[in-house]
Amino acid sequence: MSVDDLVWDRVQAVLQRAALVSLYGTGPRTIGPDLKAPRQEVRKEPASVLPVPTAVEKENTKTKAISVDFVGNFPDVNEINASIVRRELDQECRRSVQQQLQQIKERQQSVIHERQAAQKQAELQQQQLASSRVRKWESDKHLRQQAEQLAKAEMETQQRAQEALLKQNNQKLHLLTIEGVSRYHQRFYKKYETVTKLLLSLDKDTVQACSAQNAELRDLVQLFDQLVAKIKNANCEPPELDCVFKAEKYCQSLDRVKENLHKQLSEQEQQLLNKAKQLAEETEKQRILEAKEQQKQQQQQQQQELEAAQRKATADAAAAAATAAAAATAAQEVANAQAAPQVKTAATGSTISHSYVHPTRLAFYNEIIALYQGKVDAVKPLQTDEAWKKYRTNCQRTINVPLNAITAASAQHLTTNFDKLYNFFAGQPVRTTDGTTITINDHPLARDYCILLMAKKFVSQTDTAISSNPQAAFPFASVIVTFWRLLPDFGKIFLAYMYKESPYLVPYVIPQQSGQTPEQYLKTMGYRLSENNELEKPDMFLKRQTGIARLYAAVIITPGRKADGSAHCFGLEEAWCWLTHIMNVTPLPDICATMIMEMLQTLGFELWRAYGRNFLKLLLYIQTIYMPQLTAYDEGGPKTRLEMLLSKFLRERQIPQAVGVLPPNFW
Repeated sequence: MSVDDLVWDRVQAVLQRAALVSLYGTGPRTIGPDLKAPRQEVRKEPASVLPVPTAVEKENTKTKAISVDFVGNFPDVNEINASIVRRELDQECRRSVQQQLQQIKERQQSVIHERQAAQKQAELQQQQLASSRVRKWESDKHLRQQAEQLAKAEMETQQRAQEALLKQNNQKLHLLTIEGVSRYHQRFYKKYETVTKLLLSLDKDTVQACSAQNAELRDLVQLFDQLVAKIKNANCEPPELDCVFKAEKYCQSLDRVKENLHKQLSEQEQQLLNKAKQLAEETEKQRILEAKEQQKQQQQQQQQELEAAQRKATADAAAAAATAAAAATAAQEVANAQAAPQVKTAATGSTISHSYVHPTRLAFYNEIIALYQGKVDAVKPLQTDEAWKKYRTNCQRTINVPLNAITAASAQHLTTNFDKLYNFFAGQPVRTTDGTTITINDHPLARDYCILLMAKKFVSQTDTAISSNPQAAFPFASVIVTFWRLLPDFGKIFLAYMYKESPYLVPYVIPQQSGQTPEQYLKTMGYRLSENNELEKPDMFLKRQTGIARLYAAVIITPGRKADGSAHCFGLEEAWCWLTHIMNVTPLPDICATMIMEMLQTLGFELWRAYGRNFLKLLLYIQTIYMPQLTAYDEGGPKTRLEMLLSKFLRERQIPQAVGVLPPNFW
């Protein structure tokens, strides 16, 4: 709202109040020097300003008029009061208007001051904004300078790093170049020596005919020597990759020279052969006839030798049967006459007949078991100490994880798992699953404890992996043989666990002791008892013994890691010794036939190749002498399968190699 509108509203309000006051002063003015004769007049107010008087006000007006007329010239008090009221109201209106005008001016002044203050504040803000922009621009300029300096420094650092890396790569490349040229140099001179030996072996005329190849050979040798001298020169600029290509080119050129030389020599030889062919054709038919006749004579001689061997084997078998019968009779009368040959055990002091075990095998068995028992007694402090329980658990995990992963999937896979086991036994730290690190040197008894643990774990594989998968025996056997070479005590402990699980591998038919229950006796013979003291079923027992025999036979014929040499700690002679000794012990139903059949199937191929006719004689002895003896004790399925297997081998005159055998240089 503007100031004029405010003034106009205020004037209208004052006029309305004046109009109301004028209602009370309708008569003429009665005082004053210029006052004339009083007369009655009626004052009319504009309709637009004064309000319409009511009926009461009209009646009062009439009364006043009558009274004025009646009074005459005397002044009326009401009129005087009304005039005074009018003056006061007029003054009050003036003061109110002046006050309002003053307030309006003050408001205008405050508005002006506020506008000026706002302008000053805006100007101040603009100045501050300008100054902040200036400061920001200066700060940005400083930051840009710093960024440029940092980028420059980083670029210089990166350039230096690149130069160092380039220098390092050049050095590596130079070394690789030297190594590549060195390899080609070795190949070149090996081939050169071969060609030189060939030339030296030729006569003078032939060498003259090969003069072109000889000259080219000298040129290649000279070029290669120059290349090697250039590589050896310390001032040459590395790298020179063309040196490797040149070396390869020289080797290829030498191969061509060698081929050309052989080709020329072949042509000369062909000429000589053509000359000699005419003479050879005349005598060829005569040689063929002589060869056929000689072959017939050899076949007749072999047949005669085979028949003689059969007769001798039969005679030997009869003699052995007689000896066995005499030994059995003497064994039955040992309590009175003590006539049978006996051997005294180191542990119990009792005597055992040859029909149970051979003395040399029993001595070997006692030695193995004594070593095993000594190790077991030695590690008892570690095994029973609760403070080392976590350490024992970590050792078991460190051995079990790579051992369970052993397979013949690849040489790298087998090497990786073997290295994990051997590094632990070599004293290297191993991180366990709980984040800690252990070594085999953390406890003085840890090495023997871990050897016992690993040997037992290998034997336990016969229950799980090998009994159902015969091929799995060979990678385990290869690792066992390698550890046997590196840790000799491990091999003996492994044999002790094998003999405890199957004394038939000695072979040893342990006699029943007095007072020993059948369950206890069968336990000593390899049977297992459950927690409820229930005896293992025969089919499960035979299946487990089959897995043990497979692993035992695989260890005999499987080579270890080629880096450790070719010597075998437990070779093929052990298989021959076992087969010859098991013929002389008392046969047991099912188990003896099962073990012999498994041994022949697994390592019969190697025995035949190594022992030849002697092994054939042994097979004939088993068929003609041992099988009738076994029939007196065994009429089950394993004995029948063994008879069929022997008949097949002797009929085909060969034994196929077992499936899954590792080659000599597998890893």
